[in-house]
Order: sequence, then C-alpha cells, then structure tokens
Amino acid sequence: MRQSREALDPLSCRITAALQVNPRAPWASIADALGEPERTVTRRGRELLESGSVRVVGVIGATGAVVLRARCHVGMARAVAVGLARRDDTMFVYATSGHEECIAEILVDDAHLADLVLDDLPSVSGIRRIRVDPITRVYRSVREWRPSILDHGQVAALTPPVHEGYQPDGRIGPEISSLHRSILRVLAEDARTPTSEIARVVGTTVNTVRRRMETLEQTNKSRLRVVVEPALLGYAAEAMVWVKVAPRHHDNLVDLLLEHSEVRYAVAVAGSEGLLINFACSDRVTLHEMTTHTKWSALADSISVVSVLRATKRSGNRLFASESAAYLY
Repeated sequence: MRQSREALDPLSCRITAALQVNPRAPWASIADALGEPERTVTRRGRELLESGSVRVVGVIGATGAVVLRARCHVGMARAVAVGLARRDDTMFVYATSGHEECIAEILVDDAHLADLVLDDLPSVSGIRRIRVDPITRVYRSVREWRPSILDHGQVAALTPPVHEGYQPDGRIGPEISSLHRSILRVLAEDARTPTSEIARVVGTTVNTVRRRMETLEQTNKSRLRVVVEPALLGYAAEAMVWVKVAPRHHDNLVDLLLEHSEVRYAVAVAGSEGLLINFACSDRVTLHEMTTHTKWSALADSISVVSVLRATKRSGNRLFASESAAYLY
C-alpha cells in the first residue's frame, strides 16, 4: 500500500469518512449523503482509492486475538516491526516510543495459542522479550471508528444494517464453504469490487454472491475496513494507551471513553492493564487533555501513553511495502 505524506483535502476526508461508515456504499449514495455532485464524488473517490492512500479491504482470520508487546534488541525495532507485518496473522503492527518498541494484534485461536507464544514468536529475529495478553472484549474496533468529519445526519444516512458485533472468543468455528472462502479472498484484496465482478471471479451468479455476502456479514466472517493513516484525516498525534482500572469502575469508564471520537480502538486484555486504547488526536495538546482531563481518565488507577512512531501494518494490510525496497530501483 502506497501512502501520501500530505493530508487529504476536505472532500477526500469526507469521502473517506463515508467509506468508514459504509465501505461498499455506492458513490451515488455517498454523494447524496454529503450533498455533493455524484460525478465529483465518483471521480474523487476513485482517484483516492487508486492513489493507494485509502484502501477498503475485508479482514479474514481466526476468531481469537492477542496483543503482543515486544522489547527489541538495540537497533532492531524496525526489523522486528517489518518481520511481524509480513506475518499473515498480524492485524496491526506499530513501532512505538515505549520501552516495548513494537505492539501488534495477532489473530489466533485458543487451540494454537501455546504454539504461538512458546515456539513461534520467540523465534522472530531481533526480539529480546515478549508479552502476550489475550483480548477478552472488543469495545471499539477500527471498523467502528467515526472521526469527527461527518455530522450525525450524514452518518445516519450511510449506516448499513447493524449486525451483532465481533467478539474474539477464541473458539475454532465451523468450516466455511469453498465459495465463501473465494468471496472472502476477493474482498480481502478490494472490498469495493462490484458484485458482478465477484460473481465472475468465483464462478457463480450475482444473486448467489449477494446472499453469501449477507451471510458472511451476519456471521462476522466478513469484516470490512478502511485502511488509512489517521494523519491524512487531520489526526496527527496517535498513541497506544494502557489503562489500569478497578473492576467497579470498568464499565462506567468504558462508557465515558467511547463518547470520544478520538478513540479508534478499545479492547479489554487479560493482563495487569485492563484496557488498551488507540487514540488518534489532532495534536499532542489534545492527546494530553484526552488522557488527563476527561471524565473517563478520572476513573483510571493509572494511564500509560506511548506514541505510535510508525504503523507498519493496519487492518491486515502492510504499509510502505513498496517503499522499503525503493533503493533497489
């Protein structure tokens, strides 16, 4: 995935936010919700996707997830991040300013967790020490992030039917059909592929594809995401925040936390820190206010903030991959 270094213009930000609400919304529906000419939205939307700055993809993976914190040997943090990003089971990989230089989310069923922790991850070159905490509850996924770009009416106009949210229970689910797998592979590459094109690729009818895609959505086998750097949308200060909270305050803190649009991702983890939150703020001043002078932060026993220095992978998609070997050409 290619990445622009410059922030997107206002219309591109609004189109991206619309895709975040409904990744497969027709350009005409997005234009209507935004109050913009359909031809303009269609042209700009296609240019945005073709540039590589924004991608719409489907997520495929296990039903369980863990958070990895890796302490690296001196000078090896970048290599560790790249190595983790190359793995098919990593959802995000961030190099951070903390003493644990890499943080990643890894999809893994409980049946394979021991092999991952005891054998697989320790063999990654450059890692000095690891800590792995299972995710026990997802309060906000990146799919559910709604940056403060659209108003409530625009979001409501674009919001598709809501299915039960995905929770990483770790169980190995029933085997899915080969047709479902074929559809998921197409969506993983480009989740805005027209239904007619998906039908042609997988060798079935359009109506069959529509029915199977609805089933995949309802069962959370298909989880569509917009992949974009928050900085391109005006959120230049990104951080991972670990929060310790007493059980009696946990639910209230989460409710207050989720009122803030700066929260991209929030999960409960089975470890000494109860919550992991990914914040995307306009600047460091806002990040400081968010983690020190808010109602939710007042309920926390402790808060640890580490800046995201570089995202090597988001939503299962490697970033800057083409740039990493640019010196060869």
